[in-house]
Amino acid sequence: MNQNFRKDPLAVYAPASVGNMSVGFDALGLALAPIDGSLLGDVVTLERLPGTAEDWELETEGAFADALPADAEDNIVLACCRVYQQAAEARGYTLNPLRARLEKRLPIGSGLGSSASSIVAALEALNRWHANLLPAQELFALMARMEGSISGEVHLDNVAPCLYGGLRLCPPGSQQEYALPWPAAWRAVVCWPGTRLETREARSVLPEEVPRKTAVRHGAQFAQFVHALHSGNAGLAAQCVVDHIAEPYRRSLLPGFDEARTELAALGALAVGISGSGPTVFALVDDWDVANRVAYWLDRHYRKNERGFVHVCRADLGGTRCID
Repeated sequence: MNQNFRKDPLAVYAPASVGNMSVGFDALGLALAPIDGSLLGDVVTLERLPGTAEDWELETEGAFADALPADAEDNIVLACCRVYQQAAEARGYTLNPLRARLEKRLPIGSGLGSSASSIVAALEALNRWHANLLPAQELFALMARMEGSISGEVHLDNVAPCLYGGLRLCPPGSQQEYALPWPAAWRAVVCWPGTRLETREARSVLPEEVPRKTAVRHGAQFAQFVHALHSGNAGLAAQCVVDHIAEPYRRSLLPGFDEARTELAALGALAVGISGSGPTVFALVDDWDVANRVAYWLDRHYRKNERGFVHVCRADLGGTRCID
């Protein structure tokens, strides 16, 4: 059965995300929406090819396209097109190849879920183009699999918030994810310094095992964080945003992080942590003046070059979506 329903181009946007959120290593993620209305995330656009086209085509553009692989066959978006086609064929459908255009708006190796954004945008666009051919859970599993091919391990803490929006609890080893309440007053100030840190490198510094006391403390704190959110105690939840698992080992990979944590706390930040594997950092705030002071400090002292950026963000509750 041949499937190719649309005639007009289709553009899908997938937001950036903060993985781990300090308290939830590999199990917690937040989708980001800059309050200035800008798009902090990748966009994938699909359009028809001439009827004689025999293979998928990929075009790339955007502020960070220069860091993408030179060979399109090594690009994760083209890989998503091929695995989606395989999944469709397994269901008895034949897909006509399309042209995919990736607008790379997120820096690679930034700790903002860059690969997840490209993957989710691509696969969601493909599924919408083909009238939701794959069921939601199968599509989600495909996204997780493709993310694992990049990071080396399957984790949902970027994929889930990127796709569904908001703050998501993603138990490792499971295909389940759960929405958590996000305090309405909270904002996340994020700063990418303009440097790159690969996830695999950041994982390599982590120990294979942690002391029992650390594991118990982490588990209790994570549980308290979830309880505090559900009970509406934002102050207690903020106190729980501390990383006992990864930050002690990764902080040395982020020049200026220790100073940032000290200075931002003095400015009134509720919590400061590493976004994903870094080098992006985030600060939670619940006051607009504090947000501006934190953003100013990060711009002056943590951003390392002109490519870096600072955004004051709310939770993106919409997740991945079509855009004009």
